[in-house]
Amino acid sequence: MAHPIGVVMKPQFNIWFEIDGEVAASRWRMQLLDAIGKHGSITAGAEAMGVPYRVAWQKIHEMEERLGEPLLDTSTGGSKGGGARLTDAGQFHIDRMRRFCDRSDAAIAEIYADVYDAPERT
Repeated sequence: MAHPIGVVMKPQFNIWFEIDGEVAASRWRMQLLDAIGKHGSITAGAEAMGVPYRVAWQKIHEMEERLGEPLLDTSTGGSKGGGARLTDAGQFHIDRMRRFCDRSDAAIAEIYADVYDAPERT
């Protein structure tokens, strides 16, 4: 059955990786980590992602525990306030997730085109 005229579907999917049944990394968590790195603080990164500071801190903490390495170097307040910067490991995981997601997106788009855009068989 062909799509009705004007109806466009686009496949969407979530990607995450687990260690012992617990989420260790996901596309969203890596986007959060990247936002923190770009904005220089957990607070600013959380605001950019539209989540409370507590959620951002918790997700970063879970990733660090499950991946077994620090993803951020943080400093506490003071006259200039605190800050956060990506560790080499943090940048590595962001880059790896980005590559994985790009390839997954391309593969899903190809599969979608093959399945949904293929001529119907009678």
